[in-house]
Amino acid sequence: MSGDPLSVPVLLDRARTQAGLPDAGEPEGIDNLRRLMDSCRRSAALNPLGAKVLEKVVVRHLVNGLRLSDHLARHPAISASPPDVAVVITGLPRTGTTLLHKLVALDPAYRVLRLWEALSPVPRDPTDPDGRSKRVAAAESWLERYLELVPEMRTIHSLSADGPEECDTLLQNAFASQHLDDMFHAPDYSHWLYRAELTSEYAGHALQLRVLEDSDSDADSDAGRPWMLKSPSHLAHLRTLAGTYPTAVIVQCHRDLTEAVPSWASLVSAVRRPYTDELSPQVVGEQCLQRSAVATERALAVRHEVGDGRFLDVAYRALIGDPVAVVAGIYERMGRPLSGEVEGLMRAWVTDNPQHQHGRHRYDLAGFGLDEARVTRALAPYVDRFGGAFR
Repeated sequence: MSGDPLSVPVLLDRARTQAGLPDAGEPEGIDNLRRLMDSCRRSAALNPLGAKVLEKVVVRHLVNGLRLSDHLARHPAISASPPDVAVVITGLPRTGTTLLHKLVALDPAYRVLRLWEALSPVPRDPTDPDGRSKRVAAAESWLERYLELVPEMRTIHSLSADGPEECDTLLQNAFASQHLDDMFHAPDYSHWLYRAELTSEYAGHALQLRVLEDSDSDADSDAGRPWMLKSPSHLAHLRTLAGTYPTAVIVQCHRDLTEAVPSWASLVSAVRRPYTDELSPQVVGEQCLQRSAVATERALAVRHEVGDGRFLDVAYRALIGDPVAVVAGIYERMGRPLSGEVEGLMRAWVTDNPQHQHGRHRYDLAGFGLDEARVTRALAPYVDRFGGAFR
């Protein structure tokens, strides 16, 4: 076996040891991991910290994958029924999906994925009465380290250990993740990811939700509630998402692309900067533009095929202007009322969490080598279809 700490066999061996499963086979997504590692070797230009972070990230997700396979082998009934997913929020990054997610997460009718669950979806010992508190503490420690590395995230995208988290984190366990593409300059991996169907990866996504459901006790407030999920990464994979969760309403957020694209590029720059000494804003800008073009093109094709019946569209400007009114409109279109109690919770949250409370996120197109004409031209089909939603 190679002594290279970033070789897949070495990483898998470390993960088996860490998971306590020395005889385990290869988990789901091992080919995706090979794609990621090969692409990173060719283009990521990792500094020593970047190499160490990549190693730790890969081992963590391999451990989750190994534990998932082991758990399902010991509890096969979990695979017999799909999770109950009621709503999925998506859209390009930086289009208001996080704000909408946090508001609807206040509704006790829905269950949301929490950061501590997303980081460790399979309980190490389901019989341990302190298992949840240990996982929350581990998530708090992870978040503290992450924010030390990427302090800009406090301004760009707020996180908390017990707060709602993007379910893309579950796709990371199969190495099919937009976040991994954000972290490392790996264009070959990116080209594959945005065009793949990810059928087996979404099946694994659903199985992780079922494991989390199965770990709910009767006294757990989450037990029996349908999921409300969120991730911009779903936009490029709507066909597989819709097939995996056939009864879910899909909410798509929209924003002026001349704002959304540089905002995403700013996020990618912040996430990627600690791990390389060769960050190019122009390369990041072009990558975010091309990723946006592919994701929106694929989303438009699916919506043309299946119709708009399963989709609800939300404009960013309207959401920022009166977020609770937008949520009430979504609920009305779903045929369910927004109760006065839940509306009160949402309005209190909006008051307590004003926009820019942690500082203003500043960015512009020129800083990433882009201009309005270039963005509009690259995303013309999307602008033609949803341009009215920008206003």
